Amino acid sequence: MSEKAIPGAAPSEEDMNTTPPNPVSNDGGSGWSMPQPVFRKTSGYLPQGFEKKFSQSELKPASNDNDSTAEMPAPDLAVDIEPQPEITDHGVDEPLAAAASPSAPKKSSAAKVVFTILGVILALALVVVFIAVIYILFLMPKPAGPFE
Repeated sequence: MSEKAIPGAAPSEEDMNTTPPNPVSNDGGSGWSMPQPVFRKTSGYLPQGFEKKFSQSELKPASNDNDSTAEMPAPDLAVDIEPQPEITDHGVDEPLAAAASPSAPKKSSAAKVVFTILGVILALALVVVFIAVIYILFLMPKPAGPFE
């Protein structure tokens, strides 16, 4: 901001402009042109002290050198593979054992009745609360008093 700025006043137009000016073009034109790219080159070596901090000798190979995949023999494809049965050959005539015997014992009907009654009471309570909120917010007459 300029030195003559009034505290609390809006900043001037030149103080609000944060866009840098357009660079001078080489071809003499007045338009904007893309700057030339910068290609960075490195030596290809690690930074100084990197090997001391992260030593490669701490790493141990996961397998021996003789386990290379290039030296492994190809798998033998001439293994005796038995013919697979058709899907329709299995289980067509056999009944399912799980469907024949019930796995869970039958629960008493007393618990079912109690939970049904509690559920109905809870549902009615929620309806009453909803209607009460609607009445209080929208339908309640406003009292005429001296403080209005």
